[in-house]
Amino acid sequence: MDPSSFDPTAFGLLGLVIGLIVYLAFIALSVWIAYVIIKAAVRNGLREHTLWLEQRRGPLR
Repeated sequence: MDPSSFDPTAFGLLGLVIGLIVYLAFIALSVWIAYVIIKAAVRNGLREHTLWLEQRRGPLR
């Protein structure tokens, strides 16, 4: 490789693209983890509420 044709901005652009991909992947992972936690909490809350209603009024349906 000829040293006069070395372009350092190519590596900077590649680093920027990789950094952006990692950043977006981290955000997507964070949103997915929050979704799973909230989904589990809502499911658990609905189950507890249904059990409470059944104890109070009798079986639903």
